[in-house]
Amino acid sequence: MRTHSAPARLVAVSAAAALLLTACGDDDGETQAAGDDDGGTLSIYNCEPQNLMPGNNTENCGSRILEQLFTGLTQIDYENYEAVPAVAESWETEDQTTWTFHLREDFTFHNGDPVTAQTFVDTFNWVVDPDNAQAGATFHDKFLGYDEVLAGDAEEMEGVRAVDEHTLELELTEAFGQLPVVLTYTSFFPMPEVAFEDMEAFQTAPIGNGRYQMDGEWVHDVEVAMERYEEWPGEEPGSPQRLEWMIYNDVDTAYTDVLAGNLDILGEVPPHRITGIEDDFGDDWSQHESSRFVYMGFPLYDEEFQDADLRHAMSMAIDREEIIENIFDGSQTAARSILPPVLPQGRDDACEHCHFDPEVAADLYEAAGGPEELTLYTDTGTGHDDYVEAIGNQWAQNLGVEEIRYESLDFAQYLDLHESEGVTGPYRLGWLLAYPSPQYAMEPLYSEGAPSNYSGYASEDFDALIDQANAADVDDADEIYQQAEDILLEDLPVIPLWFQDYFIVHSDRVADVEMDLRSYVRVEDVTVTD
Repeated sequence: MRTHSAPARLVAVSAAAALLLTACGDDDGETQAAGDDDGGTLSIYNCEPQNLMPGNNTENCGSRILEQLFTGLTQIDYENYEAVPAVAESWETEDQTTWTFHLREDFTFHNGDPVTAQTFVDTFNWVVDPDNAQAGATFHDKFLGYDEVLAGDAEEMEGVRAVDEHTLELELTEAFGQLPVVLTYTSFFPMPEVAFEDMEAFQTAPIGNGRYQMDGEWVHDVEVAMERYEEWPGEEPGSPQRLEWMIYNDVDTAYTDVLAGNLDILGEVPPHRITGIEDDFGDDWSQHESSRFVYMGFPLYDEEFQDADLRHAMSMAIDREEIIENIFDGSQTAARSILPPVLPQGRDDACEHCHFDPEVAADLYEAAGGPEELTLYTDTGTGHDDYVEAIGNQWAQNLGVEEIRYESLDFAQYLDLHESEGVTGPYRLGWLLAYPSPQYAMEPLYSEGAPSNYSGYASEDFDALIDQANAADVDDADEIYQQAEDILLEDLPVIPLWFQDYFIVHSDRVADVEMDLRSYVRVEDVTVTD
C-alpha cells in the first residue's frame, strides 16, 4: 500500500516562520511595525486573464490569481517535486487505480461554507459536464465514468465518490501513479454551491477556499484585488495582507512603473530591458531558471506543414545561440529537448534536428517544397515580437523565404484564434509546468485531442508510450517518458527554441521575492517592509 500524510517538516517550517516574525518585530521596532500588524499591500504585474473559472483555466494569467484564491486536495513541495497535503491531510492506494483521500475538517470557502468530500464530487462532475464546456475537463478523463458523462449517458462520474463527509474516493480507469501531483492543477480546485447557480457571475468575484479572498470584483484590463483570508487553516498563510494584481497590456509600461515606484513587482522583464536591469534597479532584481519551454509550433491541420522534413529544415535554419545572445544578452538556454532540464528526467541534447546547420536546412526545405511566403504569429505586448521577427529573418536568409508577414494579437484573442484553428503559419507559444511531471510536459500538448494541442499533432505510438508511462510505478516511468519524447523530437510538431530564465524587478518597499519553476512569483511569501 502506498500512503502519504502530512510531513513533520511542514509543521517545523511554520513554527520557525512564526518565531522569525516575532523576532523581526522586536528588533526593528517602528520600521517593521506596519508590516507586522497587517502584512501591508503588495502590487504585482499581471496580464488580462482569459477567465477566472478553475475548470476552464489553461493559461498563467488566470492561474496565478486562482492559485491564491483556491486550495486543492494536494499541493507541490518545490524542494523535492513531490505532492504534499493541502485540503487532503493524507491519502492511500493499494493499486494506483483506486485512491482514498482523507480531508481536513477545517477548510471553508470565503463565504463560510464548509469544504467537504461532496464539494469535490460536485465540482469535478460540473467541470466534466459537456454542457459547461470547460477547457480543463479532459484533465479528469482518467476518472471511471468520465466517458459516460461526456457522452450524455450519465450525470455523474462513477469513479468520484464521497464515502463520508471527509473521505473522498477516486477510482480511475487505469493505474496512474501521477495522480497526487496532477490534483494540484487548477482544474481540480473546489468550488462552492453558489458557483453553480451562475458561473459567469461567479467568476467576476470568485469565492474560493485559498489564502486570499476577493476584495470587490475583477475589473477587466485594470485590476484584481484580494485580502488575506484569516480563516484559512493551512500551515503557511500569506504574508501580505492585501494583493493587488495590476493588469497591463504592455509589459514595458509595467517595467517603468516599477522603476517609478508605482508598482511593486514585475516577474516578466521584457528581453530588451535585461541589459540595463542592474543600472535601473541596483540590487532590486533577480534571475531565476524555470521550466518554461518556448517553441515555434506548426498548424499541422494545414497541408502545407505536414512534411516532417520541412519542419526539420525550419528548425535547423534557426541559430538559437545568436538570437539568445543578441536579444536576451545570453540569458536563456538553447533547447535541444522537449523535457526541461530542471526536471530529473530532462536530457540536454536529445534533439537531432535542433542544431544550426543552414546548408542542410536549405536542401531539406527545397526538397520538401517549402513555401515562399510565411505568416508568423505571436501575442503582443509581452516582449515576444523581437525574437519572432529574428526567426523570420533567419528563415528568409537561410531558407530563401521571399515574404514574411507577422500577425500579433493580445493573449486572449491569440488563444481564441488557436482554438478555432485560425492560425495559418508558424506560431510562438510557451509552456510551463503547472506541476513537475514529464507527463505534464508532453501529454496536454501533443496527445491527440488534448486541449492545448494547438498544432493538431496525432501519433498512435506517442499516445501509447504516454499511456504506458502513466500506468507505470513512478520510479519506473522516467525511461518510458523519454521514449515518448524521442518520437516528438523526430516528428517535430513544434520547434524547441529555449528554456526561459525569468527576471524579477521590484520596488525597495518589498523583500523575500522568490519564483518557483513555474515562473510564479511566490506572492504569499513576499515581505512588505513599509
